[in-house]
Amino acid sequence: MAFIKYLQDGQRYMNKWPRHSVVAAFTETRVIPATRIAITMMPALAVLNMLVQWQFHNQQWTTAAFIGSLFLLMLPLQGLYWLGHRSNKALPPPLLHWYQELQRKLKVAPAQQGKPGTTTYMDLAVLLRKVLAELPPDEH
Repeated sequence: MAFIKYLQDGQRYMNKWPRHSVVAAFTETRVIPATRIAITMMPALAVLNMLVQWQFHNQQWTTAAFIGSLFLLMLPLQGLYWLGHRSNKALPPPLLHWYQELQRKLKVAPAQQGKPGTTTYMDLAVLLRKVLAELPPDEH
């Protein structure tokens, strides 16, 4: 069940993470678009891989084609799993300081999700989305 929870958290985190130049240095800025592309493209590529192998090699390479297609289908899951795991991690001290500074600027009550006193990357994503929507650009 933890695997499914990570996938669901990853999907939620992917939808919450803002697309803005303020967050360009974060790894999520590269992982999220790659995961979105993988979610849309990999099922078709997996089927195409299976069909091409079947067409040109008949039943001789069916096992290899199946394993290759299975690998292609697992790529989006790997991205979602990584995002789900990342969304539940506690913020490191420099990011926690930035999070608290943004909270003060926005005058928002501290997030009380997960363990008390633990601020996660998901909390940061929610706050960043709110900050980018409400504060003027010079205060980010």
